[in-house]
Amino acid sequence: MDFAFTKDEEDFRSEVRKFVQENPPDAFPVEWEDTGYGLGAGSLVYTRLLGEKGWLSMTWPEEYGGQNRDITYRFILMEELAYHRAPQALHFFNLSVGGSILLHGTEKQKQTFLPKLGRGEIIFCTALSEPDAGSDLFATKTTAVRKGDEFIINGQKVWTTEAHLSDWALLLAQTIGEKTSKQKGLSMFLVDLRSPGITIQPIPNIASEEDFCEVFLDEVNVPAENLLGDENKGLPIVFEALEEDRFWARAVRAAAAKRDLEDIVRYAKETKYDGRMLAENPRTRNMLVELAIEIEACHVLTYKVLWLLSRKVVLTHEASIVKTLADQLGQHLASVALDCVGGRGWLRQGSKWSMQGGRFARMYAASPGYTIAGGTTEIQKLTIALRGLHLPRV
Repeated sequence: MDFAFTKDEEDFRSEVRKFVQENPPDAFPVEWEDTGYGLGAGSLVYTRLLGEKGWLSMTWPEEYGGQNRDITYRFILMEELAYHRAPQALHFFNLSVGGSILLHGTEKQKQTFLPKLGRGEIIFCTALSEPDAGSDLFATKTTAVRKGDEFIINGQKVWTTEAHLSDWALLLAQTIGEKTSKQKGLSMFLVDLRSPGITIQPIPNIASEEDFCEVFLDEVNVPAENLLGDENKGLPIVFEALEEDRFWARAVRAAAAKRDLEDIVRYAKETKYDGRMLAENPRTRNMLVELAIEIEACHVLTYKVLWLLSRKVVLTHEASIVKTLADQLGQHLASVALDCVGGRGWLRQGSKWSMQGGRFARMYAASPGYTIAGGTTEIQKLTIALRGLHLPRV
C-alpha cells in the first residue's frame, strides 16, 4: 500500500488551504452547530460557495457537472475543511445521494438532481431508520403503495439527520404488503420534503442541539418517476448509503481530532495548575500522548480504506473498522479535553470564560450518539467478526 499523494493531489490540497484562508469558516452563518462529528457545522452559504468552485461534484462525470476526478480529491477536500473547522456537514448527504443517483438513477433523475446537488442548491437527507427498524432495516414498516403514476407513502422515520434543514430525502419504504423474505419488498424513493402530508419534528439531543428528526408521512403522493432503482430491489442502495455514512462521515475524524489536540496542547502549555504548567503534569502528558497515538492509528486506517476505494475494491468490513475506531476516538477526545481544560470546558456559549464557545462540552454530550448513527458499534463489531474475521454466527 502506498499512501503518498501525487503532485496534482498535493497542489489541490494547497488550493483548498488557500481557499480556507481567503474564506475564513468563522465568517459564515451556520444553520447547524458543530457537535464534534468531524465534519464541522452546517452552512448553506458555505455549501453553495463550494458548489460554485465545482468541488461538491468534482468526482462525478463531466456531463453531470463533474470533473471526473478520483475520490482521493474528495478526501483531500474534506480532510482540509475538517482540520480548519469549515462548515461542511450540511451537504454531506448530497455527496452520498448523488453517488446513488449516478449508479441507479434514470437519465431524467440524473439531469434533474445532479446539477442542483453539485451546486448546493438543494439539500438531501437519508430517511432509513424507524422506531422499530433501527439496526434491522428489514423491519421497515413505512409503506409505498402504487396508484397509477404515483406511490402513496405512509409511515414514520426517526433519527433522520438534518431533515429539518433538507429539501429532499432518500427514503426507504416497503412496496409489497406481504414480504416473502427479508430481502424483498424494499424500495428507495426521492421524496420532496415539502410535499403535503409530511411533518418534520426535530429531536433535541442531550447537548440541546437539533441534529436528528422524526419524519411523519401521511398519504404522501410521490411520482413513480422518483423511484430510485428497481421496485422491490432497494437493498443494494441501502447498503451503499450505509457504507457511505460509515466511512465518509468518519473519514475526517483524525484530521478534526488533530486540530482539537493541538488546541488542548497549546492550552496545557499556557496554563498553570498547582504552581506549574499543566503540560508538565505526568498524568496530563500521558493522556495527551495516548490520544495522539489513537489519532494516528485512526489516520492510518482511514488512509488504508481510501487506498482500497481508489482501486475500486468493494468494502465488506473495512468501513466498520474505521467507524468503530473513529467513534471511540470522538468520545475519548471529548473526555480528555474536559479533563485537561477543567471547569472552563463545561461553560457554554455566552460565557466570557468559555473555551471555544463550549465546543468540548457539546462534543462530550453528543459523542455517545456517534456510536449509534450509521449503525451501532455492536453492529459494526458483528460485521467485522463475520465478514472480516469469518467467525461463525452462533
